[in-house]
Amino acid sequence: MKRNEATSSPRRRLVLFVLGLAVSVLALESLVRRNATLFEGASHRGLAKAAMYELRPRVDLLFLGTSRAQDGISPGLVTRALGEVASERGQWAGFNASFTGSSLGELTALGKRFSRRAGLRAVIIELSAPQIHNRPAPWDQERANDALPTWEAQIADFVRKSALVRYRTAFLPENLGRLPALLVFSASLGGWETKGSDQLAAWLGKKEVPAQGFEATLWNPEIVLPEATAVPLDPVLEEAAERLTELVGLFRERGTPVVFAVPPLARGHQPAPERDQLRPFFAELARRAGCEVWNFAPLVLPDLLFRDPSHLGREGRAHYSQALALQIAQRIKGT
Repeated sequence: MKRNEATSSPRRRLVLFVLGLAVSVLALESLVRRNATLFEGASHRGLAKAAMYELRPRVDLLFLGTSRAQDGISPGLVTRALGEVASERGQWAGFNASFTGSSLGELTALGKRFSRRAGLRAVIIELSAPQIHNRPAPWDQERANDALPTWEAQIADFVRKSALVRYRTAFLPENLGRLPALLVFSASLGGWETKGSDQLAAWLGKKEVPAQGFEATLWNPEIVLPEATAVPLDPVLEEAAERLTELVGLFRERGTPVVFAVPPLARGHQPAPERDQLRPFFAELARRAGCEVWNFAPLVLPDLLFRDPSHLGREGRAHYSQALALQIAQRIKGT
């Protein structure tokens, strides 16, 4: 008896361990399935912004782009300024869905999620050399690979039916940090707050300081109108123009006006294609998409507004937000 008990004890422990592991995996799978939108959002910057956008109770003004727009535009400051200079149009609620590393492929892949929201009154899309770089959205790339008729793809498709596997990247340390923003802070965030301290401040109701010493004469962008003359484009820019025009069309189908905005650059920023080589592309895009391009890149602005040659700092964000509000106000007053 003692020998049988000795041999059965390790087996019993192994069985209990396997059962416990299975129960834990099933519980975690259930948790992820019930909160699929949150875990999907935590798995990628762009998906996180789309999830936050959908959790917001109201959005009138949407900003899309790369880290240049994410760091450089405060929806709260823009909408507060709009309330002052265009008070007859009522209050606005804004959200900055721009994210670091955004590509043309990722932006257009999220287009339907951003455009289908009811009540959206205007969209400002960043136009820059980084934004028109056409890298496929990683989540679309995975689906494309799974569509290949191979036994590996069939196994991958079977395994990916598990929510725990599908959103596995959400559990990486750098991605887990997005969960607090989605679970706790989302309703109070403007979208530019990537640091925990800024998210906490927004959640506590602390408002940003508006632009100090703002000089409107320094912030008059080059306006490219849709009536521009047709310009031939090379294959790379041709594809960018087609995809961006399709993106504008998604918003236009719902009656939402769109404007492209080229962010400002520091005087020493090189190379700066937005100041020269890309200007014909801006004109052609304005013509095809039927919307204006506001080019702030040629402006000569104080260096203290920038934290690096292509990104605005905290004070620069306040000034650029004020400048965008003035341009928006001019358009809506004329309608």
